[in-house]
Formats: sequence, C-alpha cells, structure tokens
Amino acid sequence: MNIAELGDRYRAHTDAQLIEFDLSGGRRTLTYSRLHELATKRSEQLAAAGVEPGHLVGIRAPSSIEWVSWDLATLMRGAVLKAFPEDTEVPDPAEFVARHELALLIADGLTTDCPAVIAPDGLPGRGVVPATAGRVDRDHVHSLVYSSGTSGTLKGLNISARGTEYVINRFIEAFHLTASDRHLIFLPLSNYQQRLSLYCCLWLGADLTLAPYQRVFHAARGERPTFLIGPPVFYDTLLQLYRKSGGTATLGDFLGGAIRFLVTGMAPIRRETLDAFWERGVKLVEAYGLTETGMVAWNMEDEYRLGSVGKLLDPDHVRFLDDGEVIIHRPAPLSSGYFEVPDERPDETFRPDGTIATGDFGTLDADGFLTLLGRKKDVIALGNGRKVHPAQIEDAFEGVEGIAEIIVVPTPESGRLGAVVTTTDPADSALPAKVRTRIEEVNRRLDAHQRVVSVIFSTQRLRSDPRFMTGNLKLSRAGVARHFADAVRGVDAAADGTDHR
Repeated sequence: MNIAELGDRYRAHTDAQLIEFDLSGGRRTLTYSRLHELATKRSEQLAAAGVEPGHLVGIRAPSSIEWVSWDLATLMRGAVLKAFPEDTEVPDPAEFVARHELALLIADGLTTDCPAVIAPDGLPGRGVVPATAGRVDRDHVHSLVYSSGTSGTLKGLNISARGTEYVINRFIEAFHLTASDRHLIFLPLSNYQQRLSLYCCLWLGADLTLAPYQRVFHAARGERPTFLIGPPVFYDTLLQLYRKSGGTATLGDFLGGAIRFLVTGMAPIRRETLDAFWERGVKLVEAYGLTETGMVAWNMEDEYRLGSVGKLLDPDHVRFLDDGEVIIHRPAPLSSGYFEVPDERPDETFRPDGTIATGDFGTLDADGFLTLLGRKKDVIALGNGRKVHPAQIEDAFEGVEGIAEIIVVPTPESGRLGAVVTTTDPADSALPAKVRTRIEEVNRRLDAHQRVVSVIFSTQRLRSDPRFMTGNLKLSRAGVARHFADAVRGVDAAADGTDHR
C-alpha cells in the first residue's frame, strides 16, 4: 500500500462499495470509483476556496460517506486533515478556526456566518481561507489526530505517511486480506485506527461499511463482514446479546455468517470473553498497538496464544527497560510526535534517542509472545512504598463466582487497595456478601500488599457505563477512581461492613 498511489487504486475498483448506515437504519452506498469522482470534485472545491498544499483542513463530524470524501479530497489537494473528535466543543467557530490555524472547518451542527466553516454536505465559497491559516510540512505529516489513550486526556499526534503504509502492509500480509474481504467500522473515523482500516479497504477493493455503534449488529447481519476490529467492551456486549437471543444461531451467524476473524485491542480483554468466542468457533484475537507507534504485536488466525497480545511485528525493534516497560525503536513509527500536550513532557514518550516509550509493562515468553502486565500510569503506589499493577490484581479474581467485573483502585486514605465490583446478578441482594467472602478467600493467596481491603458494589456494568469510558470505548481507570472515591472512603471508615452501592 502506498499513500501516493491510493487514488489510482480505488478509482479502478468499480464494484467495491462504501456503505453507510445512519442512526435510523437508513442505508447509502457508493462504489469506490464513484467515491473517487466525488473526492476529485471536492478537491477542486478546496482549490477554489483557496486551500493550498500544506494547509490544514479540520473536520468534526460523525463518520459518513461525506467524511471519507473530504478526507480523500484533502489528500488529493496535498493539504493535511486535522480530525477532531465528534464531541469537540466549538462555541465560537471563527475563533476555533483561527486558534487551530485552519484553512477550512467541516463540521456538523454549527450555526455561523464564518465563511471558512461548512457542513459535511456543504460547498465552500471561493477564496474563503482566512489569513490565519497555517501550513505544515506535507512530506513529514500525513494527518493530525487526537488520541485519548486510557486517561481520557486528549493528545495531538502528527501521523506519518510512512508509518501508515507500514502498518497497513503488515496487516494485509499477516491476515491474508484480499478484495473478497468485507469490513465494518463502528468507531469514529476521527480515531486513526479506523482510517487505517479505511485506506486498507480502498487499496484492496474490499467492501467497507460505516455504522454508528447503535446500529453495528444490524449492519453486521446485513452486510456480512469477514473481519471486525473493536475494543473489549464491544465483544462483551456482543456476547451478552447473543446469549439473550437464546443462542439458536451460531455466534458467527449472529454476526452475519461470514466472519473469518475478529481483532480486539485498545484495552485488556477478559480471558472469559476470549474463551467464549473460541469455544463457539469464532476466532477472536488480541493485538497491541498505540497511535504513537503503530501496531507492536498481534495474534493471527493460525498463530496465537490466548492471554497474550501476540508475537512482536519487529522483535529487533523492541526492548524492555529494567522495570519491564516496552520501548519501541522502528524506522517508520505511525507518529512522529505530539502537539497540544500541555500536561506532560513529550520527551517522556518520544525520547531524545529516537525510541518511543509505550508506558506499558510486559514480558516476552520463550516463543516470542508478548503478555502485557499493566499501564505505567495505572500503577498504584501504596502507603508502605510498594507498587502494584492493578490489572495483575484483577487477574487473581478472574473467574471468581459471582464477580462480573472488578476494578482495583487505591483507597483514598489508608494507602491500600480497594475494588469496585459488579456482580453477575445485581438483583440478588445476597450476592454481595457471598462475593466478599470469596474475595477474602482470594486475598489469603495473595501477598499482604496485594490484598483488596475495601470493596464497593455497583449495579451498572463499569465497562459499558459512558461515565467511565473514553471516546474510543476504553475504560478510564482514573474516571472510575474519581467517581467512587467518596464511596471508597466510606468503606475504609466503616466498621460494620455495610455494602456501599
């Protein structure tokens, strides 16, 4: 795959289709060759508006055929797309355009007389590019994106064309993708992982469906994708819906009947969920990557180890610090660095020696499979000076009867470990007491500093509660800890063992 040749490739795909579902279930289609015509027309509109190579074109809108066409038109024009998350607030459109040095802003739901702002289906006027428009080096920056990571704090990232090409080409090779494959995207296109999938399908001539998360299962059954990529919460939800359906069809049929493989990443997935898919004949594999680096490791259809995130793509370009942090040094990382990161030093990730610190702790087994132990930012420092990885403590409670989810948090005052738990049956008022007993049984097998001393219960699933999820459907541990801090303090202070919900 080559970014410079992408237009010629998808223009030749006269049968492959881009399919869009909206929230109401409405369906639109456009062949890739017609998409090229639309992108060409919009590239000409950008030129008439005054957009020059290197200018920044902002977009803040839901995923759609229009979103894709503006992305491709910007690429044709030699400008640089700056993709904002859908929930980005734009209280003053003209000020927003000037502050971000945009030549044009494509955004839905804005009422403004600013000529440099248009709706996704709109037409820019002639010569509307403001004097505040900036330029970037198109040879080094393919796109500007924002990533929330697991902290929920947005970081701007400069995306490179070489890194994009590298990841896509390795993915095509590893998973044997061809024009006969069909893909479904349900996360926002402002998330660059989805753009990688978009370019991959355009290059191959593989059909691609865009659907909002609320319509993903409807779209899957109708469009019959051969592969999907999603966070753990998606697969947990899928499994729950399948079980509620009575399981009269196979799990594969529940997703349209054509699935070759499913990929999960972005956050740890429960082993119970992985096993449930494989037991039902559906290959759900874990992968690991960051927007900063691109993909680092992945399991494949025919080479996998459940519980690991797979084999390293570039073993020679990965090393581990003494504390186990994974460090990447590759010729073509996906990102060349940050922008707009006032709360952290960029060189903590993009280090002066050219390496990229992932912030993840991991180990490599004798067969080359990588297992992640937890995030550096998630490490809990206890009152006695010991440090623990909460994910490792949570693993000790995997499969404990009655526990649906457990998130380990620091107790606010005692410097020990607490936990937020959801039970398998929130309606069973006797279950929390039973779960407490089982937690104590597990505690006896753990070292003293690893034991969970405070427990509160939630009736709502944590990994499906929007209050505790980032825009990319990752669990925000910080969000859970903040929300439940007062309740955890109450548990620490209580002497009667009362449950807090």
